[in-house]
Amino acid sequence: MDSGTIKTIALECFGLKKSEHVLIVCDDKLSDLARDFYEVIKNLSAECVLMQMPPRKMHGVEPPGEIACALKKADIAILLTNMSLSHTRARKEACAKYGTRMASLPGITKEILKRSIKLDYSALNRKANKIAKALTKGKGVQIYTDKGTSLKLSIRGRRGYVDNGLYVKAGAFGNLPAGEACIAPCEGTTNGTLVVDASAAIAGKVKRPVKIKIKNGFIQNMPLPKIKALIKPLGKPALNIAELGIGLNPKAKVTGNILEDEKAKNTAHLAIGANISFGGKVSCPCHLDFVFFNPRIFIDGKRLRI
Repeated sequence: MDSGTIKTIALECFGLKKSEHVLIVCDDKLSDLARDFYEVIKNLSAECVLMQMPPRKMHGVEPPGEIACALKKADIAILLTNMSLSHTRARKEACAKYGTRMASLPGITKEILKRSIKLDYSALNRKANKIAKALTKGKGVQIYTDKGTSLKLSIRGRRGYVDNGLYVKAGAFGNLPAGEACIAPCEGTTNGTLVVDASAAIAGKVKRPVKIKIKNGFIQNMPLPKIKALIKPLGKPALNIAELGIGLNPKAKVTGNILEDEKAKNTAHLAIGANISFGGKVSCPCHLDFVFFNPRIFIDGKRLRI
């Protein structure tokens, strides 16, 4: 693994100081890559600890208690796991109550790191904040694509969030690679048709467009068998329309890895499941994204220029 990319993450994205303590969390599937991070960062920080856990079966499932405790004590935590820990109670508590600065890299690969980490974060931050501000001010959203997506949803009273790759303030959190603006739609308000023509969490890159019907904030069908099997035991909360996100990373590509796919320019994504960590009301051990190309997004009737 290129040490320069890891140094960019440590020094530019986190603003790592020599006096700070870093925790690297991995699962068995990403242990080799985590070791690369450890070897570089241990020479940049006062203390660097690597903790490994068994892989989780679903995005949003809690880590072991030992790791949850360790997250609270670190200045910086880097999460290199196959399934995302972003929407877990352990992650949210460590950031909100203990000020841990954290980045989640679920399913990351060396190729994605090499391609999409080294970029102009100041420019990305400006773009993301501009769009997040428009989302925060907005009340109603309409989304269309030439493939058949046609959606209406309310964002009244909700706040737009940015994932800009800059985690220098206490409690800051996001993904790496970074590059999106997002919001939690008001529960029960999303209606219409979503046509997924890029990729989906768990399923990867879609071979042909997938049509999902949405009524009163919940998906009505799930044509992707892997996802259908995973969400069935979780009940209605897993069907909740949790997020609208807009990809902004100029170096990201759609390859079937949702971590990078949802950050690619000229894409947007809807997610189902949990949204309590960014302004919503639904908590469940599930957060699954569906990415589609070339969205036309209107906020209160005015087209959003991305």
